[in-house]
Amino acid sequence: MHRVTMNPDDFPDRVLLRGFEGGAVYTAERAGRFYIIQDESTMAGLLSEEDLVGLDLVRVIEFETLSERVAHIRQLGWDTSTNDTGGPGQIEGLT
Repeated sequence: MHRVTMNPDDFPDRVLLRGFEGGAVYTAERAGRFYIIQDESTMAGLLSEEDLVGLDLVRVIEFETLSERVAHIRQLGWDTSTNDTGGPGQIEGLT
């Protein structure tokens, strides 16, 4: 697992894993690699420019295997059911 410099728009087929106040978490696959995209950029509209300095509101994490990504999702508790739009179980490996 490691962070990569990519943009959520680099993943047009991303799948919503979990929505939350201020953002969402997506999964994606590309060229045999597996990704988690944490996008908290909706919070940017609520903060002043001064407050935004140094914040990393969008993070893309790359995994070499599906099982590594699933383990990370489970470790963070994102595999448990929620009332949010896009609950878990929509992606391969979590059902």
